[in-house]
Amino acid sequence: MLKNKKLLLIAIMACFFCSVGAQTNSPYSRYGYGVLRDQVVGPSKGMGGIGYGLRNSLSANPSNPASYSGVDSLTFLFDVGVFANKAKLSDDSGSRSDYNGGLDYITILMPVGKGIGVSAGILPFSSVGYDFGASGTEGSVNYIRTFNGSGGFSQIYAGVGYKTPFVKGLSVGANASFLFGTLSHTRSLSYLSTYGNLSTEISELTMKTFKFDIGAQYETQLNKNNKLILGAVFSPSMNTTANFQNLHREFTAAGSTISIDTLAVNGVNAGMPSTVGLGFTLVHKNKLVVGADVLYQSWTKVKYSSLMGDGLKASDRFNDRWKYSVGGEFTPDPLSRSFIQRVKFRAGANYSNSYLNVMNSAGEINGFNEYGATIGFGIPLRDRESFGSRTSYLNINLEYKKIKPEVSSMIDEQYFGISVNVNMNELWFFKKKVY
Repeated sequence: MLKNKKLLLIAIMACFFCSVGAQTNSPYSRYGYGVLRDQVVGPSKGMGGIGYGLRNSLSANPSNPASYSGVDSLTFLFDVGVFANKAKLSDDSGSRSDYNGGLDYITILMPVGKGIGVSAGILPFSSVGYDFGASGTEGSVNYIRTFNGSGGFSQIYAGVGYKTPFVKGLSVGANASFLFGTLSHTRSLSYLSTYGNLSTEISELTMKTFKFDIGAQYETQLNKNNKLILGAVFSPSMNTTANFQNLHREFTAAGSTISIDTLAVNGVNAGMPSTVGLGFTLVHKNKLVVGADVLYQSWTKVKYSSLMGDGLKASDRFNDRWKYSVGGEFTPDPLSRSFIQRVKFRAGANYSNSYLNVMNSAGEINGFNEYGATIGFGIPLRDRESFGSRTSYLNINLEYKKIKPEVSSMIDEQYFGISVNVNMNELWFFKKKVY
């Protein structure tokens, strides 16, 4: 087991020297804060993203900090995930495919007292990634306009969950997160001849702020074989600010600089919405788990700087977001000696509307709908050298996601992804007695 602890510490140090990958290939990430990422990890990813009513002693669940109190008293859990996906973008003019991937998240979970669990880690919040262009003619001169973006926001969180002694089955918890990152958008104009000036404009929004989540779970035994877990989460809105910077450069076709203009504004609007989440899970004989979640975010009340140049009015920029998720997990026999009987089989689906609106070439402003489906497998990796035969898991999740715009002339997106995470379950708090 000492060898496992050394490997675990090396893995933790290596991961924290890497940045969490929140890459995307969506032109829609040009708007707002980019493509949002929900606070789901490991098993939740394979169950359609449910988490508010999910209470798992073998995995951290940042979706609801109240779940941390369910960790086993002798357990230290370390979870690291990576992902890869293929994106297919199509519209009336054709289609193209892109690939990306990287480090997804890192979490740890451990007990600090009776009925008290703490968790910490780093998660993606949003991502920006796009590269597209269009050609045109001005008089007898042909030109190309290109648009590309990169960056995103990540969050480092720490949270605690507490099983209250006052109400049987009730747990409460809270997360505090440090949100940070930079969104970068570049617009370029290039002429396909030796005539005419060229220009590049880069706009960046850099944010460092805090966000908070509070959660509760109530667990009740319905009968001998079934229990119900209800969950709720609330995140208050934040009137946060960010720093904006714009660089506009004009130069000749030969590369000589004609002019450089810069604009830097500190304290521009970059708010966060209030969030309410409700969910439940039904657990049957510790073999079958089924559940559902609903999430609401009040994005229409968020203040956002028009300096980012999205061309939208404040009243048109955002939509209140709803997301619905359902999912389940089945383990044939968790205590069996048979490997296949201990594999966890997962599946789920989700739907949400877009929090942002976009403007097409005709000046129409609309959002899109997002549909997703997942299947997953939790493969047990038993440590036979440790006391109590601790079981870690290799979680493999396959996901299909479709972004369907409300206007047919806008870009339709499809994503085929795989995520893999290793959930290391270590016995760190057991003291052997000497007789």
